[in-house]
Amino acid sequence: MNRTRRLFFALDFSTPDNAQAKAEIVTLKQALSPFGHPVPDDNLHLTLAFLGNVSQQDYVALCRAADKIDASAFSLRTASLGYFNKPQILWLGIHPSVELQRLAKTINTLSQAELNIDKGDTPNFLPHISLLRQVEPGAIDKMKDEYKEGISSLLTVQRFGLYASAPHPTRKGVQYTCLNAWALRIATPNPLSELPPSSPKDDHEF
Repeated sequence: MNRTRRLFFALDFSTPDNAQAKAEIVTLKQALSPFGHPVPDDNLHLTLAFLGNVSQQDYVALCRAADKIDASAFSLRTASLGYFNKPQILWLGIHPSVELQRLAKTINTLSQAELNIDKGDTPNFLPHISLLRQVEPGAIDKMKDEYKEGISSLLTVQRFGLYASAPHPTRKGVQYTCLNAWALRIATPNPLSELPPSSPKDDHEF
């Protein structure tokens, strides 16, 4: 039986330069917690491409394709709140970013090619950070205006990663694990300690 994992490409904001912005997002999430089930702090992320169940062979192919991506680091700014009705998720939006759209398109294109995904099956890319789950419809209308407007936090994007989603060991919620990460080019060198290790070129095992 082939081993598979539920995978997705994403941005996380756990780097030191995003500490303040992440703290601001967590504070907003906590303030909104009466309206739903908060996403754990460690699970906060921005999905670039959701892949579904992926075999090890396809995982290796995805990693080798991602090795070839050449993109520059960039910044994002958070925006107002939004709501997905069917999954009942309250999320924090992102101001339009050409760099983000370009990176997401590149990753979606290579994912479609490696996994033989029909382009017609790929949903439109709407960048967001999920804050709460199990939020009842109309919850935003009950929030204070200051919350509806979200927050304007500056996020620095210096890497993207390929993540696995699996049930949490406690059987409560899910746990996201970064299987591999790729650094984006930066104009000004940063201390090596702030950058993730380069993706291995010849060993992309689970």
